[in-house]
Parts: sequence; C-alpha cells; structure tokens
Amino acid sequence: MKEKIYTIPIQDAFAAGCECPVCAMYQKLEENAINYTIGPGASYMEEDIREQTDGQGFCRKHFRDLYTYPNKMGLALILKTHMDKTIRELEKAAEAPLPSPNSMFKKQVKPSSPVIDYVEGLERECFVCGYIRQTFESYLRTIFYLYEREEEFRQQFAQSKGFCTSHYKDLFCLAPKYLNKKFLEPFLRELNGSYLENFKRVRDDVEWFICKNDYRYQDEPWKNARDALQRALTKTGSIIIPEEET
Repeated sequence: MKEKIYTIPIQDAFAAGCECPVCAMYQKLEENAINYTIGPGASYMEEDIREQTDGQGFCRKHFRDLYTYPNKMGLALILKTHMDKTIRELEKAAEAPLPSPNSMFKKQVKPSSPVIDYVEGLERECFVCGYIRQTFESYLRTIFYLYEREEEFRQQFAQSKGFCTSHYKDLFCLAPKYLNKKFLEPFLRELNGSYLENFKRVRDDVEWFICKNDYRYQDEPWKNARDALQRALTKTGSIIIPEEET
C-alpha cells in the first residue's frame, strides 16, 4: 500500500489490531494536543494561544489530562489567566437584571441571564477538543479515500476488529458523503458486519469473564476474557485503557 504523510496515521491505527482503530487515531491526536498545549513547545506562552485558552477553557477530561502532565507551573499560568478572564466576564454578566421567579400559572422556562449564557458557553468549549476536531475529521475522510483507492486497505478494513459504537456511527453517517456509488454499499455492509461480529465477540468475552468469577468455573481456562472489561470499555465507551492500568 502506498504511504503518504497524511495516510500514515490511518494505516498505523488499522495495523495495530486494536478494538477500534478510530479510537487509536483519536487517542494519538489527543496526546499530541495536550503536548502542544502544555508541553516543551510552550504554546501556552504565546499570546494568541493564551487568549484562546483564557476564553475557551477546557472540558473536564482535558483539565485532568493537563493536570497529570508533568508541567504544573505551565498549568498554573494557564489557570491563572483563564480564571482572570472568567472573573471579568462574570462580573460584567452579574450586572444584568436578575431573573424573575417563574409564575405558578405559566409554563416553567429556563431563566434567561448573561451569567447562564456565559457559563454554558464555557461548558461547550474546550481548547484541546477544538484543536483535535479539525484533524480528526480529516482522518475520517482519509479512511474513505483509502477505501476507494487501495485494495490492500480494503482488506485491512475487512480484517479489523471492528469499531466502538460511537465511531461506527460516525463512519456510517459520513460514508454517503465521501464514497462513490461503487464503494458505498460494500463499505456499509462490511462496516455493519464488522461492528456487530466484533461487538458480539467482546460481549462473549465479558460473559466468560463473569463466569470465571464464579467458583464453578475456577478451573476452566480464561480463554480471551482476562482483558475483556478493558476491551468492552473501548467498544461501548470509546475508552482505551493504558496497559499500565490493566
């Protein structure tokens, strides 16, 4: 299969043999995004980047990822100016008239307030998620590009261990947009078959894991069930558990 710079991450993920190659791609992008945000390149020291992190903040997961990264001073600087921005914006928002109580005779509606609007805006935004999003979408497009042009990749796709439920949905939704008529139906049939067959395989491993924790099966072999929970979390929740946590 011909390799180009933009196809290497996709080919590497499918060659890795994990329960969802798309999760593997996303995880690598996430690691790169955290490293870009707070790593040796010190992007957080650049004025335009700090302006974005101040305004957008981070989702819960990526706040935790930043905390576990070995650069506590960098995180402190990011948090300080983000909190400064939040204080300024909420002080202004708090000057607006306060919401009125709902009347018992009227339909209950969510209060309207600049305070609520600002906090909900923060909850929707995450600098790391935004950094990942554009590249991740191009990765998904490249899957369809390779499927149309590379027989070897089509075989690799067919032989994969399937996908998590979320990325199965993503591929199913995007296929009509990016695949031509010749390849669309075979792709969707293969995607459906691969997802369901492998989802059932992992479900069966979870079932055997349960059995192995019953004294009646203690002398039976583990088969493929020792890491069934980790693989089931990938299939159902798009979560890849690091080996050191298994």
